Amino acid sequence: MVHVTHACLVFLPAIEWIQQYTKSFIHPDKLQLTVDSFMQDYDKQKEEEAERQRQEVEKQQEDEEGWVKVTRGHKGVKARPHSEAANKRTLQREMRKKRRKELMNFYTWQHRNTQKEHIAELRKKFEEDKQQIALMRAQRKFKPY
Repeated sequence: MVHVTHACLVFLPAIEWIQQYTKSFIHPDKLQLTVDSFMQDYDKQKEEEAERQRQEVEKQQEDEEGWVKVTRGHKGVKARPHSEAANKRTLQREMRKKRRKELMNFYTWQHRNTQKEHIAELRKKFEEDKQQIALMRAQRKFKPY
């Protein structure tokens, strides 16, 4: 379809595309308003989260007699350990879980490589032990009396 204006031919689909293109841009003032409202909501959310964490920390604080009120926390929140030994045990337990989850020899070539390295290490230790035994035998002297 052709539209004639002021003695020049203009295709209507081209006009529509141009209008769509110009409408696709957001006016800077509107954009600034939406960004400002988003940032205000985000700041408010962060402040609420920080306040909630502060309150949780205050609940976990020891009182003047040394007692700690133990409360039922949210899922995923672990109770704090009561001593450093308990803390170490929990860290070791978590590390063991991570190691168990980790796939060390997923591919067959990885398994073969680790076996080769293990055998090479055993051979090296065997040679070192053999040399040490030979040295000990050489140091022995015949003392009949």
